[in-house]
Amino acid sequence: MWRLRVYAGRRPNGSPIQISKTVYGGVRIAARELAKLVTSVDSGKIGADVGTFGDLLDRWLEHCKALGRSPTTLREYRRIAEKVIRPDLGRLKLNKLTAAHLDRLYQKLTEKGAKPATVRRVHALIGASLHQAERWDLVERNVARRASPPPVHQARVEAPSPEEVRRIIEAAEVLDPGLASLLVVAALTGARRGELCALRWSDVDLAGGVITIARSVYETPGGGWGEKATKTHAARTVGLDDLGMAVLQRQWAATETLAAELELAVPPDGFVWSRSPVGSEPVRPDVLTKFAKRVAAKAGVDTHLHALRHFSATQAIAAGFDPVTVSGRLGHSDPSITLRVYSHALVQRDKELAVALGRTLMA
Repeated sequence: MWRLRVYAGRRPNGSPIQISKTVYGGVRIAARELAKLVTSVDSGKIGADVGTFGDLLDRWLEHCKALGRSPTTLREYRRIAEKVIRPDLGRLKLNKLTAAHLDRLYQKLTEKGAKPATVRRVHALIGASLHQAERWDLVERNVARRASPPPVHQARVEAPSPEEVRRIIEAAEVLDPGLASLLVVAALTGARRGELCALRWSDVDLAGGVITIARSVYETPGGGWGEKATKTHAARTVGLDDLGMAVLQRQWAATETLAAELELAVPPDGFVWSRSPVGSEPVRPDVLTKFAKRVAAKAGVDTHLHALRHFSATQAIAAGFDPVTVSGRLGHSDPSITLRVYSHALVQRDKELAVALGRTLMA
């Protein structure tokens, strides 16, 4: 047995860093392993004081900011890092972190009642930060790949029926005709709430019957708001039928009428849905969510705003449109996401196909 030891510099406090390794075998094996150890130290792969896992989280979050991650994404990353990860793992030396540490954290979260999807989000953030540490040569391997977060099973999405959506819109018309028109467009396009709030008149082509979804509104601490790119960082054009265009034409007429009464002019890039008479600022996403919940309750429907997106998707698939077309309309980055989320709607289409094939054979 050979005990190898290599000097690897000094820590910030002046104490020496010594890398040790035990080797079994003859002198040639020991010499070979010693050479490897010296090479690793010289290249900086081991031996440096890489700090704690908390230090890595700080550095990784700054890296994400530099990469242009959206403000809402960064806010959620920081929340998970500060509230969930740092209390348990933040003080651990990065080179001492193991998959067992991660699994204990996941077990603790599960025992506290966290859902598997929530634990998976924590795991994803840890894995992403360690992946970057691996690329920065701060760790030799990403231990998150060896951890075992709980499995997540795709939940069946629940979409309201056409009759329920009509009742919701009717209830909305009574409370706020302007926001009622927004709910109609939400059901027809399947757009996300932030995308709907960000829609400007310059994005609306009333003659061509299309809208361009290019941005998303998000809320900032203290009641403010900001704009960012869509979730996929890509703009998309969505067609509307006669109903959708009629709703937008009515909203434009109402906006123009109010502005004229106040002797104001509506700018071309004013927000379509706004508390300002000229569309100078958007309706906040949380306001829209609460409004949708309120009118759904008045209509006697147990649902929420995002369910209108599900309604649009499931109705499109039920009508026979292919997942690629539906995916593009929803703004999914890949049709496989549409297939996974709305697989139950495809099952119904499969049953209809079975009936059609049976009729063909019996004809």
